[in-house]
Amino acid sequence: MSKLASILILLIIAMFPSDSAARMEITFATQDFFPFSYLEGKTVAGPGADIIREVCEEIEVEYNIKLFPWRRSLAMCDKGQVQALFMVGKNKDREQEFHFSPPLIATEYGFFECTEKPINYNGVESLRNMTIGTYGPSNTSYNLEKFTIDFKSNINIDITPDDLTQFKKLSRCRVDAVYSNRDVGLAAIKRLKLNNISYAGTEKNLNYYIAFSKKYTPSVLVRKFNLSLSLMKESGRLQQILLKYNLKAAY
Repeated sequence: MSKLASILILLIIAMFPSDSAARMEITFATQDFFPFSYLEGKTVAGPGADIIREVCEEIEVEYNIKLFPWRRSLAMCDKGQVQALFMVGKNKDREQEFHFSPPLIATEYGFFECTEKPINYNGVESLRNMTIGTYGPSNTSYNLEKFTIDFKSNINIDITPDDLTQFKKLSRCRVDAVYSNRDVGLAAIKRLKLNNISYAGTEKNLNYYIAFSKKYTPSVLVRKFNLSLSLMKESGRLQQILLKYNLKAAY
């Protein structure tokens, strides 16, 4: 981070009371969501964790980063056992409960096909009478249901609590396609060493965020965190972090 950006952050920190934020210990939770978040030994790794560590150290806030199954992360946040979640897609329901960071990562949702039985994706109508696998319940499955709502009688949605299961099914043609985050899907294919799956097409572009519980996170901390993150983006530091993971910053 540049010297000017660091000076600006120090000025921002001085603008806000320190007692409620600097002395607070905030816990961030995520899920096993490679390549965005995953465990290396007992440490949460990935771009989100890297960004959180750098920002929290910059604004002098104590923090913990935990990885749990997604449903558990949501339940713990609802009870105040953790105060923030990442990587999170934004939707209307979530905006009622969370303050969001500036967008971190630009990515997309789309369809994967088995090359032995291509779907020739060309919009929702090309999915008629097919079974589409996806991970859920999640923002991914929510978007798929919304996307196909007018065709539900003709499109069957198969949901499993992890991504890898769906890609294993697809490689055996047990589902017609998988709806997934593109970066997650490409990473899953590589991890499973599957050579008969390809990306069929994009359905939606989206960004990932950090989401802070409105009920359990002091607003002063959210403001300080988000201002520091905004300066990280402006300085180019955010993109430097994401380049290590072959990901693109959202703007």
